[in-house]
Amino acid sequence: MLDNKSTYYVTNWDDAWEYTRALEAMNIPYVVESPGSPLHLNEGELAIVFPHLTMRTYAKVRTLFGGDGERYPD
Repeated sequence: MLDNKSTYYVTNWDDAWEYTRALEAMNIPYVVESPGSPLHLNEGELAIVFPHLTMRTYAKVRTLFGGDGERYPD
C-alpha cells in the first residue's frame, strides 16, 4: 500500500508482469491497481502506481516505460 500516490502508467496484464519484475529488481516501490480503482481503466488494463520518487529514480521509471506517467488523481 502506498501512502502518497503520485504517478501511474497504464499497461496490459501481460506487460505488467515484466514491468513489475524490473521494478522489483531495481527496488522501486509501486502498487498495481485494476479496473474499479479510482483510475478509469478499461477491462484488461492495469495501472502501475508510484509514490513521489526522487528525480533519479523517476528517470529510471521513465526509461523503463518509455515516457512520462500520468498524474494520479487527488
